[in-house]
This record gives sequence, C-alpha cells and structure tokens, in this order.
Amino acid sequence: KADPSDPTFANVRAIMLDPSCSGSGIVNSPDRWMEDGENGKDKKRILSLSNFQLVALKHAMSFPNVDRVVYSTCSVHAEENEAVVSKALSELDQSGDENDWELISPVCLEHWPRRGKEGGIGGLTKSQADCLVRCDGLDGDETNGFFVAFFVRKKLSSNAEHSRKAIDNSTGIPIYSGEFATTASGSGKDSSESTLAIDREKVAPEDSSGQPQLSKSKTQQIDVKKKDLPSNKTSNKVAKKREKKLAWKRKQALQKCQRLKKKEETTKEAPNDSK
Repeated sequence: KADPSDPTFANVRAIMLDPSCSGSGIVNSPDRWMEDGENGKDKKRILSLSNFQLVALKHAMSFPNVDRVVYSTCSVHAEENEAVVSKALSELDQSGDENDWELISPVCLEHWPRRGKEGGIGGLTKSQADCLVRCDGLDGDETNGFFVAFFVRKKLSSNAEHSRKAIDNSTGIPIYSGEFATTASGSGKDSSESTLAIDREKVAPEDSSGQPQLSKSKTQQIDVKKKDLPSNKTSNKVAKKREKKLAWKRKQALQKCQRLKKKEETTKEAPNDSK
C-alpha cells in the first residue's frame, strides 16, 4: 500500500483506479452476468468487493498532490459503482475549500448517452449521476458493461472550460462527437453521395488567416464513403448473429446454474443416504 506522504509520489497529479470487481458487465462471460433477479447475485462477494473498492478509492484521493482520479469498473452493479462513489464523497474529510473533491463529466465522453443512476442505494443527485458514464452491452451498447467516474478537486473544476479548449484545439485525434451514432442510425440518403468528414476546426487551431494549422500529413480532409460502411442488410445480419450468440450464452449459463443446483441438492442428500 503506497504511502501518500512518500516523497516518491510528490509529483503524481492523477490516478487511474480500476480495482478488482465482479466483472458482471463482461457479456462474453455468461458466468459473470447471468442472474436470476436480485436473488441471483452473490451478495456477500459483491459487498466484499464494494468495501475493497471504497477503501482503494479513498486511498487514491488521499494523495495530497493528486488533483484528478478516475474510478472505473467493468461491473453493472450499483453496489460497485454509484454506491462506492457516493460513500467516497460522503466519508472524505471535506474542508469546504478548493481542495475538496467533486464529480465532473468527462469532456471526451460528453456525447455518450447512458449515464449513472440517481437515488437508489447510491443516493446520488441527478446532477451527480449525470457526471457518471455507464455502458451496458445487454441493453444496446456496442460494448461490454462498464462504469466511469471522474473526480476532480474544485480548484481545477473551475477551469473546466480551459480544459475543453485544450482538448478541442489538440492536434491529435479529435474527440468523439457522436459520429458513430449518426452513422449507425443511417440518414436514408444515397450512399454514393453521403460522406462522413472530421471537422478540421476541432483538429487544430486556426492561424491569423483563419486557416487550420495542419501539418502536411493532415492537410487532406478525411472522408469515409458510406459505401464503405456496413449496409443496413449487413447491420441486421450482424445484429441477429449477436442476439443469437447472447441467447446461446444465456442458455449455457442457465444450464450451468441448474447443474450446480442439482449438485448442491445431491450433496445435501448424501449424508442422509449414508445413515
């Protein structure tokens, strides 16, 4: 366990915390996410993980020079997500000054629609829950289940607009602005005429003449012809294949649960038979 007062960590300004979790969001591992309602959860294990996650998060936030902490899990359980976030904020020794911690919404994920859960066991307000990012592979998201919370000290969150400009003016990869969601929904236009272009104004700042300062390798506009994108027919085929695969995994997980239950019943009956 790292000591926050150790001079070795004096220059550490940010911590990415991805602690052990139940892995309930991993859709290609049915043993992890297969549940039979609330009673299907291994509540004791989840509670143990939640307690560990809270200790780890509070420890990360105790480093005096750290001003950014990202907390993430691949779990879909509120006990490991919103509840941990809420308890960390309530149990920290907040002094009411600029060094206090608060949640902010990650700028690079501002277009992601699925957000945290307000109220419930976490007891978060709507504004707090809206700062959290959730992914659910079993509810339409093209990814595994995931959760992200971004904590920032108040002295930095007041400069959030400055951080946004720094990202927008980056000469690297432009931030996601919902392009994939737009492409996936389809516009109904002729595929030979439609293109998806990256806004060059978000790739680099403009010079005095109003032109983006692009290097030679970035002077060409990046176009993706819709004819190169999956057709609706292909998308439907992929969706059906994915649903079929998930149905098979659910069936496999259910059969495993039944086998384990039968084995447990057999084990309980064995002592009586020996008598």
